[in-house]
Amino acid sequence: MSFQFTRRSGLALLAGAAATLAARPAAAVGAIKHYILVEPKPGFDMLALDRWYMTFHAPEVRRAFKAWQRNYVSFRSYAAPPEARTLGVREGRMTEIQFDSLADFRESRPNNVYGGLSSFTPPPGGWENAPFETTTATLPVNPDKLFLSGPTPPKETPYLRWILFFRYPPGTAADAGDAWFNDVHGPELAKVKGLRRLALYRAVNETSPYPRVAEFWFDDYAAWKAAFVGGPRFTAPGWGGTFPFGETRSMFIGENPDIDFIHDRRVIP
Repeated sequence: MSFQFTRRSGLALLAGAAATLAARPAAAVGAIKHYILVEPKPGFDMLALDRWYMTFHAPEVRRAFKAWQRNYVSFRSYAAPPEARTLGVREGRMTEIQFDSLADFRESRPNNVYGGLSSFTPPPGGWENAPFETTTATLPVNPDKLFLSGPTPPKETPYLRWILFFRYPPGTAADAGDAWFNDVHGPELAKVKGLRRLALYRAVNETSPYPRVAEFWFDDYAAWKAAFVGGPRFTAPGWGGTFPFGETRSMFIGENPDIDFIHDRRVIP
């Protein structure tokens, strides 16, 4: 299912949609991070999107929200070969914005003197016909569950991180889905050959478009492909289906961002 770009999702790209602000008590969360998958629509060039994003959008977001942002970085995704696309892997950017607390994130929204979209430079095509789609999730900085945390020492080539947004099928209670993931699926995934790290996050609001985010670390794409393309079979949940057992959107990124907007520098991936 595609999360279409609208004026509301435009606000999500700016720094976080208001709909993500409420569910868990702020005191129970600690520091948070806002993940934004930015995917060009077919026929639109990623370089054109990057030029607008780096020249106009990110500096304007900093102008409006720098009092609260503690980190603002972006990762250009790896290419997604055909076999990865069959599992819902997309291409584009994943931006991460961190805040010291959920309270800080909430405080950045109301009464901002820089206004809404009308005060931000529109992308090519304008806000209503923007040539990209965004999908967001607001998460605690630390995952709710760390199933595997193996060593990831420095090496010649970057690690591959698979950032997987997902939601359980309609009619599936979140508690039931989490019980299956925590007790059955996560432990099975943690045994996949070549997996270095596996974490599960719960979004701060269950009404987020994708209220769960899993993060997998592999040495490289070859290791990911060996694990998931024609690889192990997993125990299906009660609702059935095949891996990844729900609706997803995901990207491959490295362990380091290529852009640091707060310090206005480009980072070697």
